[in-house]
Amino acid sequence: MNRDGLGRYWFLAGLIVLIPIGLLAPEFGISIKQNKWAVPVCVGAMLGIAGFTMDTSMLVKQSINIRAIAPVIFCTYILSPIVAYGLAHLFTPKGDVHFVTAMMIMAAQASSLASAIALTMMAGGNRELALICTLISNSTTVVLTPYILRISVDANVEFQVYEMISKMFLVVLIPVIIGQILRKFIWEKVESVMPAIKLIPQMIILLFVYTGFASGAGQLMTDGSLVIRFSAACILLHLILLVFTVIISNLLKLEWPEKTAVIFCGSQKTLPNGIYIWNNFFQSNPYGAVPLVLYHLFQLVLAILLVPKFEKFNGGDGNDEESEHSAPVGCLGSVEGK
Repeated sequence: MNRDGLGRYWFLAGLIVLIPIGLLAPEFGISIKQNKWAVPVCVGAMLGIAGFTMDTSMLVKQSINIRAIAPVIFCTYILSPIVAYGLAHLFTPKGDVHFVTAMMIMAAQASSLASAIALTMMAGGNRELALICTLISNSTTVVLTPYILRISVDANVEFQVYEMISKMFLVVLIPVIIGQILRKFIWEKVESVMPAIKLIPQMIILLFVYTGFASGAGQLMTDGSLVIRFSAACILLHLILLVFTVIISNLLKLEWPEKTAVIFCGSQKTLPNGIYIWNNFFQSNPYGAVPLVLYHLFQLVLAILLVPKFEKFNGGDGNDEESEHSAPVGCLGSVEGK
């Protein structure tokens, strides 16, 4: 087995191992969730590394790529809540008042802050477009997520706008800017150790998975039938979003690097923001963490399986404008063919 395959299977094995660890030893994960700085620092580190690997001119170019950005926002904030609402009512146990709300907490979330970017990079897709889609999706969550929850489950979620803007600035924009600045000065000096640096996002994603399972351990361990219902709803939702992003990308005639970013960003949901909303606004809902964790797990496992196929489609396709120095080592230690 080659080095790329070992890297991917190591990551997938890590996901599988962390499931029972999170369920049987949740204490550390719960402490991470309760620490208000742990998750933001981890997300900032991931985005800083992402910013370090990305070409500035390509970021500017992709920021106006409306043809690729619009489908991601549509999937994230329109298609996903509509489909999830229908699936939630289809799978909810009779008389259960928490199932639909828990599903909608997950479905109302922005695109993944970290894994969509990392997986796009890993598949040789357009990482700059993935970052732009992620930034836009997570910047609009302060308005769109509360609105979705209000019209779907009549929940009054009010973000502190100044606090959210400050958090986005500190956790997302500042790390990316720092990464871009450092790129100009030290890229050539650290290029040889990029495989090691790029292991950091992997480890952080695995940490998030463990934290999510630890947070939902009580519910996941006590009601197997409930887990099956949530699993079915989450898998169907994710597959529907995947199929739609593939179809719309084909209709829009996007190149495969763009298509890869759209598929991953349009079908994935962020876990940390969902846990934050559950913890602050829906503490009385005992299922809040369950669909968040299950959806996050399914999106990562399926994405890891899709990466080799996408990588073949992306071979020598697109992003030719980048210089040879802007083709960094891939997320799992493989050299990206961009």
